[in-house]
Amino acid sequence: MKSDNDLSNRTADESLCSLLVGFNFLFFLGLLSALLILPLKSAFSSSGQADTHSEVSEAETQADAGASEPIESASAGKQAYQICATCHGSEGEGNAALNSPALAGQEPWYLKRQLQKFKDGIRGSHPEDIYGMQMRPMSMTLADEAAMDAVAEYIAGLPKKAPVATLGGDAAKGKGAYMLCQACHGANAEGNKMMNGPALQHLPDWYIVRQLKNYKAGIRGADPRDIEGMQMAPMSKTVPDEATMKDIAAYINSHAVSD
Repeated sequence: MKSDNDLSNRTADESLCSLLVGFNFLFFLGLLSALLILPLKSAFSSSGQADTHSEVSEAETQADAGASEPIESASAGKQAYQICATCHGSEGEGNAALNSPALAGQEPWYLKRQLQKFKDGIRGSHPEDIYGMQMRPMSMTLADEAAMDAVAEYIAGLPKKAPVATLGGDAAKGKGAYMLCQACHGANAEGNKMMNGPALQHLPDWYIVRQLKNYKAGIRGADPRDIEGMQMAPMSKTVPDEATMKDIAAYINSHAVSD
């Protein structure tokens, strides 16, 4: 009997010991897992925060760059225009005494195109184009395309002013003569980029007449590289005389408004 009791007690002790061992094993396994997982979780969390911070910083940098770019461009355009202002006026109003037309009211695409033509010798190289030859070296002061873009955008932002009549043209007569012009330059001489027709409204009458004469005489638009000028040259030949040119200019200016 004693032997049986001892055996029973020993079996119970061994079961309890196994249970304790198993419990301890699970406890230490859980503790080990926690010790391993927590640092990893912290690392991933820090990495995520770093990535988020990096993305935010990058976005802020791009936003700052985007905000400063137009400001820098406007500043560059204003600075580049200072030499132009000598002849064309501080607000692009033009100066008849210096044979410089108004620039305010013109669109950037046309201004840039003409600057490029002056630089390339497409315009202002004819020996009879005295005023064009004066303008050509001025275009050389703009070092590259970015400079031309900047100054063209700056000019386009200047306040428009209605030209003062100087030639005594008849706007009523000019209306009929202008009918052919409106196909490219618009019904109100507002311009049409799709037809390569610049706005004419704010150009002074004397400049409009001069350019019509230049086209008609082959002083402008004769260079084979001047595609748009070659389109305009035959149109100028439909204007019979200087009096009609003055009437057309008067009609064109009748649509001009000041800002």
